[in-house]
Amino acid sequence: MQLNKGNRIIIVGDVHGCLDELNALLTKVNYRPENDILYFLGDIINRGPFSKKTYFRIKELNAVSLLGNHELYLLNKIKSKENCSLLERMKQEFGSSFRKFAEDIARWPVFVETVDFILVHAGLVPGKHPAESDEEMLTSIRTWDGKGNELNDPNHPPWFDFYTSTKLVVFAHWAALGGVVRENVIGLDTGCVYGKHLSALLLPEKKIVSVPARRVYHALKGEN
Repeated sequence: MQLNKGNRIIIVGDVHGCLDELNALLTKVNYRPENDILYFLGDIINRGPFSKKTYFRIKELNAVSLLGNHELYLLNKIKSKENCSLLERMKQEFGSSFRKFAEDIARWPVFVETVDFILVHAGLVPGKHPAESDEEMLTSIRTWDGKGNELNDPNHPPWFDFYTSTKLVVFAHWAALGGVVRENVIGLDTGCVYGKHLSALLLPEKKIVSVPARRVYHALKGEN
């Protein structure tokens, strides 16, 4: 995407169907569609109350959304024709819109890169450009064991400990961290669906803005 000098970039963490909080956040950052470029880092559906309404709100905003692990999981179940509770819930919630919704999210990018930043749902595989990694890793990585066999082991360091480039990487996916702020890495999953906050990063000022969740929609146990 070609950015103009006056464009402000707004990047939003995991929404998970928390539509009220999303609207509150857009109001708080004074979102201006004529001048702002809006990105979502994936996981817009599931766990929260309004997956369908959140999806259509994002379409209405003409925003770019990345593929999250929840969208990827849903697509894999559709592809394999294997039933699961998420698939059943989304079919019920979306109704006649489900097929178009599924076709649309299948086209969502797994990462976005500009001259200034990289956006990805979960993180980068150490030593690799995101174009060299598969979508499963980019939407699920948290920790790094040196091989990629175990991506969520608290005995291993987080993937961003290995990231040394100066280009900013913005990710989501890891609510238990409560957000991450480093010079070259920012994590925006601040656990809205778990009763915490929904957060956005504003660029170029590099400012994080958050709104509180209205309630706990889902218990934070084993994250996925």
